[in-house]
Amino acid sequence: MKIKQHHFDYLKSQIDQTLATYNQHNELVREYEHRLFSRAESTKNIQRRFCFDVLWGSGLNKFVCDNLYPYLNDDHIYTALKSICPTIKEVTA
Repeated sequence: MKIKQHHFDYLKSQIDQTLATYNQHNELVREYEHRLFSRAESTKNIQRRFCFDVLWGSGLNKFVCDNLYPYLNDDHIYTALKSICPTIKEVTA
């Protein structure tokens, strides 16, 4: 991973707090696995969407813009997010 360790640690701590609040019983993961979120029909990569939604929901936009984008792009950030966020296994009907 290209992300600096202290930036990764901060991301992880903030996202873990968010998931502890909104995914206590895996309900958030289930919503994404069943595509029960806005504009799900146009989402191609559900894991990427989940990771960036959790990032946004954690209120880290300013941190990302000020600290990560100067040396990372979305692909680098996504790599870090995949190692932090739960894996989404889409349920097909």
